[in-house]
Amino acid sequence: MTNDKDKNGNPDVIMCTDDAGMQLYLSERAANRLSWILTGVLILISMPVFILAFMSM
Repeated sequence: MTNDKDKNGNPDVIMCTDDAGMQLYLSERAANRLSWILTGVLILISMPVFILAFMSM
């Protein structure tokens, strides 16, 4: 009897590189979580701009 992990093999990996040659390897799940975290940080950073725009109306 084999494990499900043996059948699936390695999970899909997303590789990001830059011009300097640095590489970042993320699983698809980790990349998805990172994108949601960065989206939340971007919303928190930009929220004061929208609050000030509505307050000045």
